[in-house]
Amino acid sequence: MSQPPQPPQPPQPSQYGYPPQQPPTPTAPSTPAVAAPLPPMAPMGQTPMAQAPTAPATPRLSPYTASATGTSGGPPRRPAWLKPALIGLALVVLLAGGGWAVWSFTGGASSGPKKPAAAKEPAAGSVVWMADSRTKPDDKSLKETLGTWFTSTLVVKAEPDMVTAYDIKTGKKKWSFLLKGSLCAASRESEGNIAVIGTEFGETCVALLAFDLRDGHDLWEEYITDDKEAAEPLNPRKWKKAALELALHDGHVFATWSTGEQTRRLADGKLADSRKHDTCEMVDSAGGDRLIAINYCDFKPDGKVTIRSLDPKKLDKPKWTAEVPRNDGFMTIISTNPLVLTQAPGKGGPGASYDFVVLDPDTGKEKTRIPFNSYWLLGSCFLADSGCTGPLVDKDSLYVSGKGVTMAYDLATGKERWTFKADANRFTTPVGVRHGQVAAYTVATTDRRGRIAYLDAATGKVIRTVEHSDREKDRKNEAMMNRIEGFPRLRNDRLLLVNDGGFEDDQAGMIFTISAPEA
Repeated sequence: MSQPPQPPQPPQPSQYGYPPQQPPTPTAPSTPAVAAPLPPMAPMGQTPMAQAPTAPATPRLSPYTASATGTSGGPPRRPAWLKPALIGLALVVLLAGGGWAVWSFTGGASSGPKKPAAAKEPAAGSVVWMADSRTKPDDKSLKETLGTWFTSTLVVKAEPDMVTAYDIKTGKKKWSFLLKGSLCAASRESEGNIAVIGTEFGETCVALLAFDLRDGHDLWEEYITDDKEAAEPLNPRKWKKAALELALHDGHVFATWSTGEQTRRLADGKLADSRKHDTCEMVDSAGGDRLIAINYCDFKPDGKVTIRSLDPKKLDKPKWTAEVPRNDGFMTIISTNPLVLTQAPGKGGPGASYDFVVLDPDTGKEKTRIPFNSYWLLGSCFLADSGCTGPLVDKDSLYVSGKGVTMAYDLATGKERWTFKADANRFTTPVGVRHGQVAAYTVATTDRRGRIAYLDAATGKVIRTVEHSDREKDRKNEAMMNRIEGFPRLRNDRLLLVNDGGFEDDQAGMIFTISAPEA
């Protein structure tokens, strides 16, 4: 989910695993080098093939050329001033040839897929599969890896120059395509198995691409603007703290940046509404059941932070608007249903005290406030597609990670329900709620293995505990994934540790997956 970036600060990794509350540093992605020649381009008009385990690699259409399956009816007009770095780079289907998409982060294993193990369910706590970056950055600068989405069976991961889908259970690669420009934005959520990303053209983040998560085929590609001057604030090298944010709601994609906002129909990319505004220091948005936007545009000492609930078809007529004093209003959107935000005085930052605030979804008025607790360790709260690492919200409860604890609160009253005490020296974070149980993950270190405790959601009492693999290599890889900007999620009997911040070097993994079956 997309949160407002805060003023640039040097990275300050937490000794407990996840980084402290701060955004990924906006950098200038460059076009990555491709290590091997690409497969042949697809003939124009060829329909992308569905994934078949035994099928040979099959070319697919570029979203920047005419598409037989897309709904946009052909490529958008490219403004003359745009000069893509790789004019001739085609998107290519890379179908897995029946093997696991498993790579080793450390330990000297080969970088190719390995043969699947026996079909039986892996032992609880064992490492099932790992996905390294499919391509490597061509320099040492930080590259964006924002964008992680799920279908019923797949986890789909965006990287600096490509998007890849893996089977959640096995890690088998189902489809993959290369991006024509560097990744620069990603929708926090998906809707109807559709996600939207932003890529660079002409050094500006103006190209929006919608694609189907089930098979990777492109639906449409449109430019936010074809005016060179209007595109300047969309240059990642210049947008400072007001990066492009994308959110999906009610059949629309909402794009907001420092000087404007617009909505497009998710089905075909056609412009639904647009609005210019004064230059904002920071912007934020989140979609799903509601479309919520936060703007930091009032620079006066007694200025206000504006929170709006938007109708994507009428941006100038919000359903409601709420204002918070700027000095008390550094806000982060945790959830849109229920509507939960964090609020910190000043400009937030590492060490800031912050409250959780529950807003009335119909009026924007504060319903409940959960005051700051010094045990909390919120982690990274500015990931564009996953919200905060640390808090987890269901319909009536808030679960917050902390130093050696996970704490539960009642959203209606703001009162603490229970505290689960884990390892006092390690970060413990809620990763999922299912069947009345909360899964609390205690992160691994290089010399101590991680574990998941399953807690009764009503009482916090431990129902069972699963220890993770104690192999040295597994501990080190799991610990490494806990040091990157990312998030753990529990899906389909798997705990996935996903890199959702930046990809900086060859040792940074993308996905690390541990068996976490139901009892």
